[in-house]
Amino acid sequence: MIWARCDAVGGGVRSSEVEEKRRRREQTMTRLAAWKIVVQDGDGGSRRREPRAVQPSKIRLEKHLEDWIVNDVTLIGEGLTLAGRQISIDDGRLDLLALDSQDRWVVIEIKPGMPGPRALAQALSYAASLARLDADEVYEKLKPRLGVVGDAATLSTIVKRQLADEGDEREIAVLLVGVGTHSGLERTNEFLARFGVPIGVVSFEVFDLEGGSQLLVREVVDEPTKPPSQKRRYTVEAIRSKAVRMGVDQQFDRFVRIAGAAGLPVQPQKASVRIAPPADRTRFLMYARPVAGAGGGGLAIWVGPKRFAEWFSHIGEDEATAALGKYGDGGYAAGKALHDRLDQIERFLTKHFPPPDGDGE
Repeated sequence: MIWARCDAVGGGVRSSEVEEKRRRREQTMTRLAAWKIVVQDGDGGSRRREPRAVQPSKIRLEKHLEDWIVNDVTLIGEGLTLAGRQISIDDGRLDLLALDSQDRWVVIEIKPGMPGPRALAQALSYAASLARLDADEVYEKLKPRLGVVGDAATLSTIVKRQLADEGDEREIAVLLVGVGTHSGLERTNEFLARFGVPIGVVSFEVFDLEGGSQLLVREVVDEPTKPPSQKRRYTVEAIRSKAVRMGVDQQFDRFVRIAGAAGLPVQPQKASVRIAPPADRTRFLMYARPVAGAGGGGLAIWVGPKRFAEWFSHIGEDEATAALGKYGDGGYAAGKALHDRLDQIERFLTKHFPPPDGDGE
């Protein structure tokens, strides 16, 4: 199966030519198209491959998106932990709220069709409202809804830890989810990135396949990146100081060391370190965050077997999953469990890195 983007224009007819041009300019959107590659018998017993268009489905995607995301948040991205659904906030009701691997709150706005400037303005308004709340207010708004998106007790611990760590600086990102992408949205994102406003877009389409099954296709417009300012330049040593306070500095050092020995870049964040693929240091393969727990200090570790398979051609997804297991969002581990988890990661990295003949870099 292959897919591509194409530009389409839709909407009703306006009486004014000026209005018509404005409508076309504003409603131009990115749509996805898909083809299925089929094998055909040719003359003399030969076989050839031909693309056949897959028809867009008439399914009302907006009725399902939010439920699907709550059931599997990886539909919109890796390393996200949902913390709330339909949260009442000053300016309305926020669709979904999550925490990401960069220790940021993520305001997720889901639209029934193409997310455009109005959706962005609404999401930014929610983000501004969230930024104004103090830690206790945030927790009180989330507490009654934690069980809607996961285990309430586990999420309560994660949210409290996030609020305690952020101090006076609360980082908030915006993620727009819908069908298609408005033509001006990417330009707006790039402009706002100059001012440190991170905005990403996830766009979906559904296609009908033979036999009644359907194909869900996702396009991701990554948030534009901006070099961190001097005051926000994080360091591994700063994260290590937290590990020292929590009594897990040796385990933290080991995590960093085995990643470095495999030739994988270590990227410090606000309260964690992310391990990136050498080909793109804005992405990540795994991360670790020192945390305090009821039984003492530990590390919250996330590892993505799919990410390793994506970035390194000599690693298969099934093999990586079998070796690393399935990770929850920053699952806490301490004591022997943490030691065993680090052993698991080290065995995997030692076996596969550096890649044979430099493949995958």
